[in-house]
Amino acid sequence: MQSASLIPHEQIQAIILGYWQARSLALATSLGVADHLADGPLTVDELASRTQTNASALFRLLRALESIGIFSQSSPQVFVNTPTSDCLRRDVPGAQWPTVLHNLGRGYGPVEGWDELEYSVRTGKRSIDKTYGYDFWELCRRNPQVNVAVNETMRSLSEAMTPVITAAYDWSKFPVIEDVGGGIGTQIVSILDANPSCRGILFDQPHVVAGAIVHDRLKTLSGSFFEAVPDGADATLMRWVLHDWSDTEATEILKTVRRSMKPSARLILVEFVLSDGAGFDFGKWTDLQMLVMFGGLERTKLEYRDLLVAAGFELEEEISTPTPVNLLIARPV
Repeated sequence: MQSASLIPHEQIQAIILGYWQARSLALATSLGVADHLADGPLTVDELASRTQTNASALFRLLRALESIGIFSQSSPQVFVNTPTSDCLRRDVPGAQWPTVLHNLGRGYGPVEGWDELEYSVRTGKRSIDKTYGYDFWELCRRNPQVNVAVNETMRSLSEAMTPVITAAYDWSKFPVIEDVGGGIGTQIVSILDANPSCRGILFDQPHVVAGAIVHDRLKTLSGSFFEAVPDGADATLMRWVLHDWSDTEATEILKTVRRSMKPSARLILVEFVLSDGAGFDFGKWTDLQMLVMFGGLERTKLEYRDLLVAAGFELEEEISTPTPVNLLIARPV
């Protein structure tokens, strides 16, 4: 978000600078500089040797990053980690390296998608297929490194949002809660830990649930939500699922879920719900990420209501949270 205090040409310059900073951060993360500094200071020559880079050019990269709080010189040309660069290490809780590589690293998908943003804007289609010849989920299946990065990115995002979502709703009224497209199970496990009377079902693709969290009240199943989802649950949770898909695909997914649901069950969607105003909205930027990556989109409350109606649901309630996402509660009709 740009500062309102900047005059117009400064705002444009700040956006351009942000791109340079993002590219520099991505490279330093890919090189593992923060990991090399985990045990203490190193000279630029030592870092260059360990990262197989040119010492002079590496110094210029780290000096620029130092100016925004990422790395610091303890003495001339001797670098140490800062609290910010420590977040890029692979051995710390809540590490941000997967998020950086997933969103900014070459070969991970999003960068290639954004490189072809013009294609998406002209055609309305996801652009990642133009680069790879197949969709992002196939890229994950073919490249374990990409799959690890996206799963760890979701885990990192979940650390902030998961407890908020767990606390935002009374899950205890549902004996069995099914998490469709739930990744490795971070959210459903949080809900189960907070609600000892509940049991859970985690449903996602086989290569995703292969890394699922183990919990004594959680059953893990795999398959495609375009074909069928496990039935019999009292509540079906879908967090950050529908925004990956177009309206046509999202309606198909919801219809599949609807067929599995008991009349008394509830559907709980966790999504960015776009504001109608012209101000900054993080979801309006993830909306473009969804376009280039998946051909999907973020939606307003009205758009979600219409989507649910088309699939046989009625939107009952929207619950706001302190995070960028809200809960949408729907019942089958």
